[in-house]
Amino acid sequence: MCTVTFIPAAGGFYLTSNRDESRSRSVAIEPQIYSAGGDELIYPKDPDAGGSWIVLKDKGVAGVLLNGAFVRHLRILPYRASRGVILLEIMRAPDPLQQFRQMDLKGIEPFTLVLYSTGKLWDCRWDGSRKHSMALNTAKPHIWSSATLYDDRTAKAREQWFEGWLRTTDRIAPDDVLGFHRTAGNGDVRNSLVMNRDGRTFTVSVTSIVMTDEDSRMIHSDLRSGQDSVATFGRSCDRLRPPKRTGWSFSRFWTRLTHWEYWPTHVVYGPIYPYWFWLSLKARSFFFFNAANPRIEYAGFTHERKSEIYNQIPGKYYPRTQLCLRGTDWAILKKQLESRSFTFPLIAKPDIGERGTQVSLVKTTDELEAYCRSSPVDFLVQEYIPYDNEVGIFYARIPGEPKGFITSIVGKELLAVTGDGRSTIRTLLRQTPRFHLQLPVLAQHYGDLLETVLPKGISHTLVPYGNHCRGAKFFDWTDRITPELTDMIDSVCRQIPDFYYGRLDIRFADWGSLLQGRKFSIIELNGAGSEPTHIYDPDHSLFFAWKEIIRHWRLLYTISLINARRNKISLMKTSAGLKMLKDHARYMKLLNR
Repeated sequence: MCTVTFIPAAGGFYLTSNRDESRSRSVAIEPQIYSAGGDELIYPKDPDAGGSWIVLKDKGVAGVLLNGAFVRHLRILPYRASRGVILLEIMRAPDPLQQFRQMDLKGIEPFTLVLYSTGKLWDCRWDGSRKHSMALNTAKPHIWSSATLYDDRTAKAREQWFEGWLRTTDRIAPDDVLGFHRTAGNGDVRNSLVMNRDGRTFTVSVTSIVMTDEDSRMIHSDLRSGQDSVATFGRSCDRLRPPKRTGWSFSRFWTRLTHWEYWPTHVVYGPIYPYWFWLSLKARSFFFFNAANPRIEYAGFTHERKSEIYNQIPGKYYPRTQLCLRGTDWAILKKQLESRSFTFPLIAKPDIGERGTQVSLVKTTDELEAYCRSSPVDFLVQEYIPYDNEVGIFYARIPGEPKGFITSIVGKELLAVTGDGRSTIRTLLRQTPRFHLQLPVLAQHYGDLLETVLPKGISHTLVPYGNHCRGAKFFDWTDRITPELTDMIDSVCRQIPDFYYGRLDIRFADWGSLLQGRKFSIIELNGAGSEPTHIYDPDHSLFFAWKEIIRHWRLLYTISLINARRNKISLMKTSAGLKMLKDHARYMKLLNR
């Protein structure tokens, strides 16, 4: 109903429509043959109103509907009848063009009808007060974009995509036409032919009428179910690709089972807990870590506030951040952000959190308002850092030593897919086993956006932050440790008061600039609870992980005990440590509610 092309073919034409609809609209009934006054018509049916948007008639007549006429109109409800019902009324008439010209359209919402009848192509429009009809050249290709969804600039861009595709495509066949309607665009999913407007309005199907000397049929591709069907006169509907039933639940189970990095934390750490107990025995404190970073609550082991950590980092090194207390009125928060000139997109995340829980990229005021109203805890709003690269650098400094050192580096590949011009985002995700684990969460977050078909070579990032449990792939970049990088990181970390142990998660433009201390931002600073996340490189074994974890525990123990002795800091008592863990467990339960 919203993008239509007419392409002349040998002995006929291809007339194709992309239907853009709201999420609430029901799935259409696939094309069937219907009888009307001695004629047969093929069309998909809208179960909500009983109408259609594309019709093939057995006498060489075809029609396609688009919402709107010349400009985006103001809707004046209620309307007398659905435009899809009006289309059927026009197409059932012996002379559809005459029917359009004669029928009373008062009380009908504006529309455009592309009509092929008696060998002629017509552009028919009802603007809400007047009818307009114009004959078009059937020897030339044409493209229409709905005035209700696409402005003149976007419509012109689509014309250019269409013209470019025609110039580079020889001997156009039905599959070529469907391919264009599935993939045309410049990477902006809001305005591509298969479009998606934040999951509210999106392309639900592509339907093509093929009319040649040898053939007369309707091909319907439902993008939500992934099912294609074809209907011809004398044969109502053949399914071209029956839906596949595959065990995605088993696939997720098998991926977890065969990749230790996805095992539960206590399963991975359980065999080496005795070493922690040994360190605790020597320190006479099960929670011996609390003196490692004296200025950070609990040394940053757990339940620490990110806002308090950011306040200790020089402002030039981290994104501009606004703390939002739970229950803050949305109008007040909006005013605060406007006064600081925050612009979208933004990152919203809990002030206390772990493993990427409730971290969200918000692109609009409505999305941020929804996050604000639904958040059960204090949260942060940060400017989004647009650098393409993310890395985790683990830093340590022995108290009293003049210089710190880097213990590990992890490179991060964000969860993204690259289009092949045919497959939906959901299908592309299913091609990578580790993405299977993220499908339930992604489906809940993105909804029908996962049914978008990306143009060939176009990449789309689904999780724009480097959390392993959110689908990022980790690589061991420890071999990139150099004196130059160590000097730069040490210079930054020594500006953070009493920071001796932890991991800096950094976004950066390029490696050369990072080495020079330019074009980077500290997204998060993690303290005593930091993992040396290079262990999650798929090439590493569980035994390697255990060795590295033990190495870092030993370092944590050494730093904390030296600080405790030098600064007369008492190590945490068991009662205080247990309270910390209980408070955090209670908090995470609230956060995940």
